[in-house]
Amino acid sequence: MTTINIEEVYSEAISHCRWKTTLRDTLQNIDIEIYRTNSFKEIFTSIYNICKDINGLGLLSIYDISSSICKYHNIIIDKVYIIGDGPKRAIELLHLNPKIDVINDNIKLKYVEIHEIIDSFQINNYNLDERLLTSNNGDTFESYLCNWQKNI
Repeated sequence: MTTINIEEVYSEAISHCRWKTTLRDTLQNIDIEIYRTNSFKEIFTSIYNICKDINGLGLLSIYDISSSICKYHNIIIDKVYIIGDGPKRAIELLHLNPKIDVINDNIKLKYVEIHEIIDSFQINNYNLDERLLTSNNGDTFESYLCNWQKNI
């Protein structure tokens, strides 16, 4: 297993999780290198299977771990998954209705498309960071929405 700086690679997951010791112990046992060629859905499914029975690690932790692995390997997440309270509030403010993505037949995640967010920002006359207009990474939008909604 490659030695990585857990605090650096998984900083967002750690900052969101109340069960930090449990999360750090779990992260110690994840070999990030085995995910080099996987898709987001494959990574999410694997992390879900590792974490699903661990008290204190829910869907937001699983998403944050999975997105951190994707970022580490430069894997694009093509949808904006709506899991935490920040993104949920943001899509309400943007008047967007999420769709359901069924992953591995048993995991249901709400999401919106990137273009829907861009269009809604324009329709509602909200300012969107121009750098996002050329982004195709849903996780970048998810992070932006989480912060954006705090100021509205």
